[in-house]
Amino acid sequence: VSKMMEMVGLNPAYMNRYPNQFSGGQRQRIGLGRALIMNPKLVIADEAISALDVSIQAQVVNLMKDIQKETNVAYLFIAHDLSVVQYMSDRIMVMYLGKIVEVADSKALYDEPLHPYTKALLSAIPVADIHHKKKRQVLEGEVPSPIHKPSGCAFHNRCPYCMDICKKEDPVLRYHGADGHMTACHLYDGSEVKA
Repeated sequence: VSKMMEMVGLNPAYMNRYPNQFSGGQRQRIGLGRALIMNPKLVIADEAISALDVSIQAQVVNLMKDIQKETNVAYLFIAHDLSVVQYMSDRIMVMYLGKIVEVADSKALYDEPLHPYTKALLSAIPVADIHHKKKRQVLEGEVPSPIHKPSGCAFHNRCPYCMDICKKEDPVLRYHGADGHMTACHLYDGSEVKA
């Protein structure tokens, strides 16, 4: 336990403290230590930093990256902060209403997104440079109920490229290109399907 506390950046002298005696960032480090103490090959981090302020988020994310280099642990990192997702991820999976709509290496996804939903998400990332004019893709329409999804593609009622087939058939996740980039969109139905 002492070694793990040191690994996650906590003083082992704090071992007998009560949970309410730790800050939010320290509690997140404790959670990470608890997940890593059995030397897992995979850690699922679901919104692991969402409740932390930005400076603490950066510390925890950098700690996770350092631990990954040291232990070779894999993370399934689930988050809504797309800048953090890009920093943390080698490969990214984008989901809409619980369905995978795009999978790609981080660089490929951010450089050339394929699915209209991914394009809209990435266009919403704030840019610090006030002189950089980035065209934002604002999605129209309402998000459908996840319980009563529309027929066909769940994204069709908000998609600027919606075709008749989109309203009838749910697209299959298919490879597009040689780099393992995949998308579930009828715009790319000519791509080769791989098992």
